[in-house]
Amino acid sequence: MKKALTFLLFGITFNAFSQGTQTHGQAKLNLDVSNINPTILTGGDMFNSFGSMGTVNGLPAFEVPRGSGKHTIFAGALWIGGKDQQNNLYLSAQTYRQGAPHDAGYWPGPIGAVQGTAHSAKYDKLWKVSKAEIQTHIADFNKPGYTMPADIANWPGNGDAANGEAAKLAPFIDINNDGIYSPAQGDYPNINGDQAIYLILNDNGNVKIPSSPSMNAEVHVMHYGYDNPANAAVFNTLFTEYRVINRGTINLEDFYAGVWVDFDLGYYIDDFIGCDTLQNRFFVYNGDNYDEDTIFTHQTGTGPITIDPNGYGANPPAQSVIFLDKKMSHFVYYNNNSNPVNGNPGWASDYYNYMRGYWKNGQRLTYGGDGTDTLNAPANYMFPGNPVTGAGWSEVNNLPPAGSNVPGDRRGVGSIGPFNLNAGQDLKFTVAYNYSRGTSNLNSLVTAAQDAQTVQNFFRSSIVSATKPEILSQSLMLFPNPASDLLQIQLPNSLRNKEATIAITDNTGRIVLETKAIKASQNQQLNISGLSKGIYQVTVISEEQTISSKLVKL
Repeated sequence: MKKALTFLLFGITFNAFSQGTQTHGQAKLNLDVSNINPTILTGGDMFNSFGSMGTVNGLPAFEVPRGSGKHTIFAGALWIGGKDQQNNLYLSAQTYRQGAPHDAGYWPGPIGAVQGTAHSAKYDKLWKVSKAEIQTHIADFNKPGYTMPADIANWPGNGDAANGEAAKLAPFIDINNDGIYSPAQGDYPNINGDQAIYLILNDNGNVKIPSSPSMNAEVHVMHYGYDNPANAAVFNTLFTEYRVINRGTINLEDFYAGVWVDFDLGYYIDDFIGCDTLQNRFFVYNGDNYDEDTIFTHQTGTGPITIDPNGYGANPPAQSVIFLDKKMSHFVYYNNNSNPVNGNPGWASDYYNYMRGYWKNGQRLTYGGDGTDTLNAPANYMFPGNPVTGAGWSEVNNLPPAGSNVPGDRRGVGSIGPFNLNAGQDLKFTVAYNYSRGTSNLNSLVTAAQDAQTVQNFFRSSIVSATKPEILSQSLMLFPNPASDLLQIQLPNSLRNKEATIAITDNTGRIVLETKAIKASQNQQLNISGLSKGIYQVTVISEEQTISSKLVKL
């Protein structure tokens, strides 16, 4: 039997919102080329629908399949943060734009000498361009009667030098190689996919909430997709490329970037969450094999309106968020309450702690239960086990204590790092939002794992075909292997004399041994005599790369 739930979004603790005029990005636009129809915003957030004049509707806007009226995500956002040499924290994040004025971690536009209302208004825009439009432009730009699409004509290829903005902003193909974007002379946007939406953000436009000094970060975002129904995994995926540029003068250390997602897979209160450390992804799946409908009664300025986002019904899908070109270093789920340990983040340090695998109070995430038991082993990932087989720590097998969790409303953040992001440097990474559906709620996870591999292979082949640097995988040299007591790890030359962490995880994703690499030595030695017999993964993480190898412990 289907269930219905009626509630007022305005003024309750579930995904709390307040209405009013937005103090930052108001523009919104939908990508509509693939089987996913997401709403993209200019405030550092996405996948949520805002109304006219900046009022907050608070409705999910990550529709999949396109045209179905069904949604897997309620909201998403980018989190970034790092510290200077004096240990001062710099943090920019976004969730629901609650508060009055609305919480803001980002504003539209690049870093400039003057960043006021006029600057934000100028860049409060999303540029949407298709591959077909570009191909037509290349063929016809100099022909009589050709009408150039507005977003090709106004592509933000160059910044305003008079305002101290960077000379080059959005990527473009420069036909005459003069550094100036001139579409009338044949230049055109350099996009990924069959259709892309581009936007530029900064963290220096006004007072930030949560409170933190500006790091003068400039964030370029390209959301894109493919009109490729023959490849179901790719057709059911939204790709998002981030480029975070340190335009300031402060060298940032221990820098993390996180992708925060509030999942609402159809009916929002019957979900489970988890992660796959080998595929660098986190995901949501239904807690049972039937996803009910939800009736939202939403308060507007003219009174209540009722909207019915359909549930997925029998055999519900799974939704993954995949880091395609960087190692997911942490994944944390937190509760939608005011718990001082694992509740909603408030202070800048809360957001930063979640990205680095710590709770709000500075306590490290631990393996098992709700991740807060200090007697358990430390962990970098929450729920890394396999819900299908029941192996390891998952919401299906929440050990200790044994038994399954109760399905509910789920949100979490997957992160990459730590990195050093010095003045003038940038961090570039791509994530994929993949929708997968199998023959049951758990079988959808099997399909999701297969789809994740397909999407990863497609992404890597696209990089090679686009003449971009290929991401090469490396292995650690372990000897002896199998080993019983002392293990020698030979680092590749690329990691020699670099700051790095060595972690050994078991087959459930639990960290059983972790240490800092000796910076001056290429050969590292670990005593593994205390580990049980079995197969482990040895991983070395530096600011530039992550490499792993399997270890057999005798």
